[in-house]
Amino acid sequence: MSLDSSQKCDEETGLKSMAPEPLELDESYQTPVDIRWGNCYPLFLKNNIPKIVIGPHWPLFICAYSLFVAASIFLIGWHFTSTSSEFIKWATFIVCVNQCWSYAWVALINPGVINYDKNNQIEMRTRCAPQLDMQNDSKTWYCGKCKLLQLHGTVHCSDCDVCIQEMDHHCPWTGKCIGKGNIKQFYYFLASTLIFMIFNIIASLTQLDGALNGTRRKIKQGN
Repeated sequence: MSLDSSQKCDEETGLKSMAPEPLELDESYQTPVDIRWGNCYPLFLKNNIPKIVIGPHWPLFICAYSLFVAASIFLIGWHFTSTSSEFIKWATFIVCVNQCWSYAWVALINPGVINYDKNNQIEMRTRCAPQLDMQNDSKTWYCGKCKLLQLHGTVHCSDCDVCIQEMDHHCPWTGKCIGKGNIKQFYYFLASTLIFMIFNIIASLTQLDGALNGTRRKIKQGN
């Protein structure tokens, strides 16, 4: 079916086209499209929805995550083998485990790639797809790279090479974009990182101060 103007859509559906101008659509737009992941790598798919999405900058994520894990192992081991109080020991354990978990969470879940519909099926998007929202002329736009009509607020990321719903920014340290699918987890990760740094600085200074005081007492007793 060839649709060169918005009027043809009106004639077949009786709906007013939402597009301000006719869109140049190729033949692949009128047929079922395969789910497109660009430079991302979906894992553990169920009904076309992945449990894990690895971004193109995964080496940076692996490096940063390894540093957090190494720091966490060192801090937990240090406090559990020292004279730290039980509170400091278990608080360190919880803070460090939470930091590693929150980082992995934001870096692994789907950031908002929307190449499938709410029924978990590959979309049969047609020229009249703007009828999804008849109240705002800017609710849809056509991505020539993904060959899909996308919702307003969706942005095509050049790094991930795929459209991300409500994209905030591309974060190389998580390996991919931050969008609607992981923005809340990203803010949680930022809060966790702040707590991780402040708590461990205070706990480490307290531990060092206690060790120095113990050394001073031993020196005085020796004299």
